[in-house]
Amino acid sequence: MSKYNNSSFWYDDFDTDDIIINQLSDKEKKSLDLYKLASSKRAISNFVNIVTNESIPVKFKERGDSYTDGKSVVIGSRITEPKDFDVAVGLALHEGSHIKLSNFQLLLDLSSHIPTHITDGAIKKGIYNTQETIKNLWNYVEDRRIDNFVFKSAPGYRDYYRKMYDKYFNDKLIDKALLSDEHTDETIDSYMFRIINLHNKNTQLSALKGLRKIYKLVGLNKISRLKDSSESLQVAIEMFKVILSNINQPTSDDTEPQKGGDGDGSSSDEQGSDDGNGGSSQGMSDEDFNELLKELGESPMGGDKDETPTGGNSMSVGNLPDNMEGEPSEDNSPSTNSVQLTDKQKDLLKKKIEKQKKFMDGDIQKTSITKTDSKNLNAIEESGSEMKEVGKDFNQGYYGNQTVQCIVVNKMTKGLFESEMFPMTRNDYWDGGIKMDYQEEVQKGIKLGTMLGKKLQVRGEDRTTVFNRQKVGRIDKRMISSLGFGNENVFQFSEVDSYKKANLHISIDASSSMNGEKWRNTMINVVAMCKAVDMIPNLNVQVTFRCTQNEKPYIVMAYDSKTDKFSKVKQMFGGLRPNGTTPEGLCFEAIMKSFIPINNDLDSYFLNLSDGQPYYGGPGFYYSGDSAERHTGKMVKMIESMGIKTLSYFVSDYGCSGYEKRSFQTMYGKGAKFVDVTNLNQITKTMNQLFLQK
Repeated sequence: MSKYNNSSFWYDDFDTDDIIINQLSDKEKKSLDLYKLASSKRAISNFVNIVTNESIPVKFKERGDSYTDGKSVVIGSRITEPKDFDVAVGLALHEGSHIKLSNFQLLLDLSSHIPTHITDGAIKKGIYNTQETIKNLWNYVEDRRIDNFVFKSAPGYRDYYRKMYDKYFNDKLIDKALLSDEHTDETIDSYMFRIINLHNKNTQLSALKGLRKIYKLVGLNKISRLKDSSESLQVAIEMFKVILSNINQPTSDDTEPQKGGDGDGSSSDEQGSDDGNGGSSQGMSDEDFNELLKELGESPMGGDKDETPTGGNSMSVGNLPDNMEGEPSEDNSPSTNSVQLTDKQKDLLKKKIEKQKKFMDGDIQKTSITKTDSKNLNAIEESGSEMKEVGKDFNQGYYGNQTVQCIVVNKMTKGLFESEMFPMTRNDYWDGGIKMDYQEEVQKGIKLGTMLGKKLQVRGEDRTTVFNRQKVGRIDKRMISSLGFGNENVFQFSEVDSYKKANLHISIDASSSMNGEKWRNTMINVVAMCKAVDMIPNLNVQVTFRCTQNEKPYIVMAYDSKTDKFSKVKQMFGGLRPNGTTPEGLCFEAIMKSFIPINNDLDSYFLNLSDGQPYYGGPGFYYSGDSAERHTGKMVKMIESMGIKTLSYFVSDYGCSGYEKRSFQTMYGKGAKFVDVTNLNQITKTMNQLFLQK
């Protein structure tokens, strides 16, 4: 069973064994976390867009950012663990729905919507920040309206909401306080605490004067009647009127005004635990309180009748119901006097209440990412990097049938090229930037490619043959005069002989064993083929490089003529260098769905350049020898099953042994070629054999 809870249907790709994680270095763990963050953000963005049906941006919180701008969803960076991810999704859905449905301008103009006589009446009762109090009441009502939207429009996402409320609202200390005589005096703080938790199954409507009327005004069971933020505000104002009418006139001894529900959130006891367990001998023990909860019952109160004595409905904290129109429960609650909080619990309760208020105000603490991590994440996201699980069908013998994640980069961007997350470049620490050690090879490749392109341009040529003196076809005007002499063969038709459009996928072994002259010769020829294809109008090319990064297979789409200009080859290929080991078939498996199959209008080709046997060794995964060769061969056959014609060059600077030749043929079959890749004539010959097949 996956540890990724509600997200296991897609997040299992990151369900890496803890033993394997512990074997990684700090740098490798950091890299893995960044890829997790990028995928998490991509998934959360999809969730938000699906639920809201709008393209609302999702971004990580950076240092100095405000918690929300009303236009984008801000998520924290601590979401790489399963327990954090579902909460982050719930928060993102909540914020995204607010952006879609809430009128934030209303809050900016709030003072103009509050009648003067209400403000004046509040001042007479010692309440000097009416606007802040009404805003907090509006937050509560608006949250319930938003929650109802998500629950009814996207029922499949309810579990994410449950996880969010488990973290920010579901708390035994809050439950205990609701059943106690805490906050039972008619003050703004007491009303705000009781109102914020109206949807809690332990709510006591008799705890404060007018609380039952407030509960009816909110109408949790019919919250969908509120169509916009303005209607929510009107409910909040009516709630404030009820509060105002039940707060006593301050006496002459009352010198401090009420705080309007802000709370100080402070505590003199910083050592208090977060579970609400008190250290005092006074009050009800947690064991007794658990027994009390059993007496109350674990199911949420229905609250769909005004007479319901113990509120709670809709987003019930204890157990969010599938049917938000639940049935009311009987009022068989024990007396609240039997529940008391210890002094330590009272101090901790202040923190819990403040946490709830901050949640409603959107002021949720989120972990920021550093500038370096932000730059790396942007590089990962712009390049479309993702993790693909591979090797499922590969039998490792001693290691069994474990899998490994392969890093797939869908586009080599300039940001990624210059990023420390890219394994195929090296920084020039003296001059700055990327070392361009192979720029000379790029220039040679362009010259060779121009020559090769001219020889292969036959693919772009059409041959038209005209057949005249026919009995059918179009009339040949030149033969009309012969009709008077009994000639009936005055028609003609034409046949056009042309090549279909074609796609060429070039895959390069970029392991460390390709270093030196092999890499130089390879780069010359790769650039040459890219240049040649650039000269042929009906031919497209993709270039991928295979290597490893942080003990994971890595494959990057470095160039795609459909979307990239040839200038990208000129500017970037000179900085590419081999790195790591040879994951071969694992990389082919990771991009299998990216290969373009043939159809009636398209020919498709696969061209490989490599120097021999596959090898990859990572934590708990070993890819080498006969089994790896057979796995690579299996992947090549899957490519060929799409109708793709394959050709593979063996790159060597010392020749090819018998064993290497057999190994290479096992992997690439009849498409295996053993040629001197520095010889243009040989490349032209083998390329012609491939491209001129019909």
